Amino acid sequence: MNPHFLFNCLNSLSSLIEEDPDLATQFIDEMSNVYRYLLRSNESELTTLEAELRFAGSYFHLLSTRYGANLRLEEEIDPAYRDYMLPPLTLQLLMENVVKHNVIMPRQPLYIRLNTTADGRLVVSNNLQRRQVSVPSSRIGLANIATKYNLLGQGEISIEENPQTFSVSLPLLTSA
Repeated sequence: MNPHFLFNCLNSLSSLIEEDPDLATQFIDEMSNVYRYLLRSNESELTTLEAELRFAGSYFHLLSTRYGANLRLEEEIDPAYRDYMLPPLTLQLLMENVVKHNVIMPRQPLYIRLNTTADGRLVVSNNLQRRQVSVPSSRIGLANIATKYNLLGQGEISIEENPQTFSVSLPLLTSA
């Protein structure tokens, strides 16, 4: 996880403590969920889509506290795939990439969409609104995800970009 993310979370929390103590308490709970999941993510090479979605919900809560209604998350997940597997922290890496590389403003809200396809894939997409100033990037986020899938020998990720949308499609894996 990007160290700047922790710094930004602590700044958000600092502001919330005086402004809205109840929201600050909720923020701390979600931040605890995020870090608990991060600490446990090295325990196995796969996790369920259900667990990743719960984690993504907590992670998104932290992001939305910072960006407000300018950042939106849409989910259309077929319940039949919730027990399928994927590498832990996949959604966090993808959501972090979306926020890092795109403009998020009141007149340019950023939409992150999570959906499943009939052929058992998870698609993470966003409206494309690249930052004018390039953000320093190690370019290893997507490469790490691709490497994990390659090592598992369970299918390839697919990356598509057009002038309006950026999307990453991942195979969901059966536990057997």
